Amino acid sequence: MRRTGSLLLAAALLAFGAPCPARAQPDSSATHRVTSTFRRTGEEMDRFELGGGVVQGFFDAVGSVGYRRFLGQGPAFEQSLMAELTGTAKDQLTEGVFSLYVLLRPSLTYKESWRIRPLVEFGSGFHTVVQAASLEGLNRTRYKAHVYVKTHAYAGFEALVTRRVGFLVRGRLSIPSHRPFDYAQAAILFR
Repeated sequence: MRRTGSLLLAAALLAFGAPCPARAQPDSSATHRVTSTFRRTGEEMDRFELGGGVVQGFFDAVGSVGYRRFLGQGPAFEQSLMAELTGTAKDQLTEGVFSLYVLLRPSLTYKESWRIRPLVEFGSGFHTVVQAASLEGLNRTRYKAHVYVKTHAYAGFEALVTRRVGFLVRGRLSIPSHRPFDYAQAAILFR
């Protein structure tokens, strides 16, 4: 009976693995840095942008609120998704735009450790525009909406004041457009 119990115990240890011998603990005084660019912390995954810009065309300026989400990092490009609400008004015309962008940023143009980083990115944008025109003397407001897709390229720089707050300045080229350089923006970013 004892022999059978010992054999069962030995078979169970062999089947499920014997306990590992104790290993030496690594030196706790050594500091280890995370060097992976494939996994980011929460503050690096999301950011909000609050800004204002000068535009070419009928309107003089535009205000914007944006949200950017990091999608991934490949060998050549960083990919991100950005949603943006912009609004402006002049005389009797008011305009609001909801935009959704998929942007690519060349990985070689900056390093994560830099406090001031060049900003070069490009991609497609899906835009929904709603305009409201107040007709004087008629007490009526007419609305017009349209949807379009454009290709955009941004150039500028971003500066991180702290790990969570910074600012950016960028210009935008759009194709197709009557005015290719259509947007210059300064914004505060919150991560």
